[in-house]
Amino acid sequence: MNVDLNNDELPPRKVRRIERNAGHNMVASKSSSVLPQATGSRALENGASKSLTNLSDIMDMDKSSVNGWSTIPHVILERVFLYLPERHRPGAMYVCKRWYTVMRHSACLWREKKFRFSGRDSKDATNIPYRNATNYVKSFGKYITKLEFRLYNPATTNICRKFQKAVRSCFGSLIKDKAKLRELSIPCLQLDRGQWTSSQEDFVTWLAKFFSRGQHTLERVTLSGARMTINEGYKVLFALGYEMGDIVNYLDIEDFFYTRRPIYLFSEFVESMRQFNCLHTLYLNYSYLSEDFFEALVENCGHCLKRLHIKVHAHDPHDQVIQGQYWGSLKTRCPQCLVDMLFQRVMSPEEHFRILCPQIPLRQVAFEGSYFTEHDWEIGPTIATLLPHYRETLEKVSLDLPDTFEIFETQLINLLQYCKELYYLKINAFVSTRLVDKILTLREDGKCSIDTLKVRMHVRNFDTSAEERDLERIYNSHKHLIQEKFYEYNVSCCVTL
Repeated sequence: MNVDLNNDELPPRKVRRIERNAGHNMVASKSSSVLPQATGSRALENGASKSLTNLSDIMDMDKSSVNGWSTIPHVILERVFLYLPERHRPGAMYVCKRWYTVMRHSACLWREKKFRFSGRDSKDATNIPYRNATNYVKSFGKYITKLEFRLYNPATTNICRKFQKAVRSCFGSLIKDKAKLRELSIPCLQLDRGQWTSSQEDFVTWLAKFFSRGQHTLERVTLSGARMTINEGYKVLFALGYEMGDIVNYLDIEDFFYTRRPIYLFSEFVESMRQFNCLHTLYLNYSYLSEDFFEALVENCGHCLKRLHIKVHAHDPHDQVIQGQYWGSLKTRCPQCLVDMLFQRVMSPEEHFRILCPQIPLRQVAFEGSYFTEHDWEIGPTIATLLPHYRETLEKVSLDLPDTFEIFETQLINLLQYCKELYYLKINAFVSTRLVDKILTLREDGKCSIDTLKVRMHVRNFDTSAEERDLERIYNSHKHLIQEKFYEYNVSCCVTL
């Protein structure tokens, strides 16, 4: 029923009721000739809905006061739902039929999904999160293009078994729905742990089966930290390369194998890597490298390879020597390829001299001391003698050395002046505030190209007020330079005994 408050024929009883419901403090007049103008929608907004006493009053309201969600176009609703966090979207589907229809059939809402479980979370010890994961993939698997399964700290055999069954069920649904995955990530499986004993073989089998029977659309695959045996790893890599070697362009197999023998001694690894001929980014360990591997890589991926990330770890075999001619061949046959190297607890100059060949097209290098209790190494010779060989390509240097009191500031300053392409520097070590001041002065004078500086200074004194005052003074002195020329500037100090 539409009520016109301007109508002189309106009975005084209805006038008083409408005024009271609208929240107006007015006195009803018998003539009702001076009533204020208001619509049903205005009355509702001013509090009328709070005082309505029965359902018939609500039903009689003007339809213009009804929520407008039902009239919003499908495309706009999709855009609105994209701002909703991914974990809340399945629940939002059941708000109303309209939302269910829009969300259930909007592929853009279900492109990416990450399933993450933890052995330390009590809820992940139940079947609920794994059942939710399988139901999600059954419902929206045909839309998913980017998928991640991650298990943190596989503490018990029961959790590993539940995770394995959930992933197997999800793989079955994806194969059945002919899902066109473009990115698959299953990092940090740690299959060498005893908790995987009863589930490891089945998990590896299903992973290889998925690569063989999938839709052959995968472009990015991350299997870092899987720690498989050589036979299991060969089975998975060969299945992936044989079926999708022409499509996969990003492959992360860092810490993929777990064996006491160097991987480069096994011909199976090189044989499986020969299947890939479209890689532009590859993560792997130094223990995988061999002359045969470089020949296969250059032959198959020389036209497209751009990034080669190599990890050198103290627990991995790294005694082999890659001759400079093979690095030179990589540089010549893959002109766009640059190398990133990470040294973890491999810090002696002798090891660096054996691994860091001058012919390497090195773009980034990182040294992580990993908090040695005792060490007999120095980083100074590496900075002063080896790194200058890469003045044409070196762009990033990271030094994570919180466990050494070695002074290498002079060598580092010389390196910054010599390597004109070096723009990124990260330091976590015992350094002085003078180093920061010198770096900023060099940048101001145009003698280096640093535009990203991250320094965490370690001091052995509980009172860091002097260092903090120096850093504040340095910042104020070079404030204009930092604001104008630096992409990121983050300098702090901490106490380390």
